[in-house]
Amino acid sequence: MKNIIKTISIAALALLVFFPYTKANAVEIDYINKIKERGSLIVGMPPKNNPPYYFKDSPPSVEDSDAMKGNDVDLMRKFAENLGVDVIFDQSSASFNDTVRRAGKGDFDVAIGKLSVNYPRMSNAHPHVYMNFRQALLINRSFLSNFANETPDNLGKVLLDSNIKVGFISNSSYETSAYELMKNAVKKGYSSWEECKKALIKGDVDALYRDTTEIKKIMYQQPNLSIKYVPILFDDVKDLISIYLSTEANIAMADMLNYYLSQEEEIKTDTQVLDEFSDFYKPLISK
Repeated sequence: MKNIIKTISIAALALLVFFPYTKANAVEIDYINKIKERGSLIVGMPPKNNPPYYFKDSPPSVEDSDAMKGNDVDLMRKFAENLGVDVIFDQSSASFNDTVRRAGKGDFDVAIGKLSVNYPRMSNAHPHVYMNFRQALLINRSFLSNFANETPDNLGKVLLDSNIKVGFISNSSYETSAYELMKNAVKKGYSSWEECKKALIKGDVDALYRDTTEIKKIMYQQPNLSIKYVPILFDDVKDLISIYLSTEANIAMADMLNYYLSQEEEIKTDTQVLDEFSDFYKPLISK
């Protein structure tokens, strides 16, 4: 009898050694099977167009996913193909932050759309980095002239510590970053990037705060603005752009998503994006 018990114990130990994640594997199979049975990967995205990352000519709607274009759209279409399913792009969220919150709740299988990483968002969902941009300011030259004696190496820190009036998109990662990095600044959130740009031109703010691609896009498309405004790039302040998953989705798909990103894609920098999608950064044609 003792030998039988000993044999059973050894066999049970062997199962634990060779199959240590039986429960997690079951979750993984169930979750991915659910996507395959549904026939589509549901991808949450912020509500407005943001070329070259995600955009379409018609108003955002869940039903019109085939019209979606852009880098982030192509990335998710390829991932869905690897799963053997179609993809549905859902832009019904209220904001960038709301898109991440809803991903964490499980409203989508994944969320993407130039969504940055910060601590509040990581408490809602799990990030997987696919782009790495520098943060930047587009600043009024007249305000910048107050710091003419500062060295280039010190200018960025001085600006972040100053009482600058800075504009950003409300409920975005840049609102969170502004409150973390610009303690003395007068901070103003706006409903959209277009409203931010209007505020800068009207003089309601001294500078706009976002990533390098968005700041440079303004200057590339409207070069005449360089007379009055200048971009300041922060090489040591990064914007990690990520795909977000709920805890359940992360248990099931994290390894698969990371493998996909490492094998078929690379973490793009702002310089690579500006080069790869140069057509989106050409001067605007006035009508």
